Amino acid sequence: MRLWLGLGALGAVLLTQSALAQSGLEGSYVGVAVDGSALQDELPNLLKSIEPQDWIVDAALRQMNGAAFNSQSSQSTAGSQFQGRYDVPNSPISVRGTVFVHSERSAVLPILSYDLPVGSGTNLYAGAGYAIVRPGTVTPLGTQSGMVLTTGIEASAGKNLVIYGDTKLNLNQDRSGNASSLRFQFGAGYRF
Repeated sequence: MRLWLGLGALGAVLLTQSALAQSGLEGSYVGVAVDGSALQDELPNLLKSIEPQDWIVDAALRQMNGAAFNSQSSQSTAGSQFQGRYDVPNSPISVRGTVFVHSERSAVLPILSYDLPVGSGTNLYAGAGYAIVRPGTVTPLGTQSGMVLTTGIEASAGKNLVIYGDTKLNLNQDRSGNASSLRFQFGAGYRF
């Protein structure tokens, strides 16, 4: 029994050291995020695409140019959403931010996250932040200001291209309406 416990502990140490030795995604980036509700209508385009990262970039650019993804999308998805990451040097910590901009609605979400390298050029991350939402509006970041938890994955798709996807949970979301407190988004960014 002790032998199995010892081998299990040794295996856990070796796996942990191996994961820590991976470089993960390094560098900061800014990008355009796409609301996850667009995925259902965009799935045929994704399946036709040769490279998924090409589809993500195309979808992000279409959103930035104001093209609607689907006619049934809620007003919370109309507008432009930008996301960025500042990679704190020599640290597993990143400062992230999301900004939603529309002529009548806006929101800002600063986040502090912990990044875990899981492969060459790939990180898993988890963090917390505070969404600041213009009162009385509906945005992808929620309908009211409050604490937000996030988790996601980001990966290098070329020298300066990053693709990412994450989930955000607004802990202060008004649940009396039909707006969800859980949001999924994906996007593409320029790494520098």
